[in-house]
Order: sequence, then structure tokens, then C-alpha cells
Amino acid sequence: MRLFSIILGYIGLHLLWGRKASVPYAVGFNLNGYLIFASAYLMDLLVLLILYWAYERTFSLRFLSLAKEKALSFQERISRSKMIGWAKPMGKASLFLMPAIPTAGRPFNILFLTLIFKLKYKESFFLFALGNLIGTIIWVSMLEGIITWAKILALLHH
Repeated sequence: MRLFSIILGYIGLHLLWGRKASVPYAVGFNLNGYLIFASAYLMDLLVLLILYWAYERTFSLRFLSLAKEKALSFQERISRSKMIGWAKPMGKASLFLMPAIPTAGRPFNILFLTLIFKLKYKESFFLFALGNLIGTIIWVSMLEGIITWAKILALLHH
């Protein structure tokens, strides 16, 4: 039951705050590093695919036109944010570089960049997948290393 609760908490954290919160949580509970890496990577890809699907399908329905207007106004506000300001000069490369930064590049940001740069979903998904792979490897490895060093130092101190 305890392991189930830990995994459920990990998934919830990942969906709410991304790998910057969920991976330290999982590493802190001593979950397998390979499991953490694979699940964090695949959850981000799945969330992005769901976002693409939902954006295309939801806004094609008539009765959701108000939701589309709100989403477009939200998109305009996002396009003026510092993150997008940082990403715009880099163009398509930002879809790769943002997820490669271990604590940045959530799938929601990638959806907005895809829409702002008017890219095809396949192209942005491929760039995100590569960047996300690198960022997830860096983040999991870094946190595993910190925890390992902390354990070594704790053993040496006693």
C-alpha cells in the first residue's frame, strides 16, 4: 500500500508541476532511477499528445466557441510572457532547448510555442521528445548523484 501511495503521489506531482517536482520526490523515496526516467519521459510525451488532441478536437465543436476565445486570449497573454520572449528569437530550436533544461519545458509551453510558430504537431513533438529525453536524463542523473553523495557523506560522518 505504501509503494502504491508513493507512485500515486509521484504521478500526481508530475501532472501538476512536472519533473522539477516529481523526480526529486521519487528519488527521495528511493524509487528505481530507470523507472523514474522512463515514467517521467513517457508521461510528458503522453501529456503533449493529449494536449494536441484536445486542442484540435475541442475547439472544433460549436458550443465550445467561448472556451476557444478564452484560450486564445490566454494564448495572447502567454505570448507576452518572459519565457516566450526568451524562446521567440530561437524559433524552432526553442522547442528542443526548453525541454532539455531540466526544470523547464513543460508540455503546455510546447503547445503554445507550436501554435505561435505555426509548426506541425509532428515536427514539434519530435523536437520536444529529443529535448525532453536529454532534460530528463540530466535531471534524474543529477538528483540520483546528489542523493548518492548525501548517503556517502552520511556514512562517513557516522
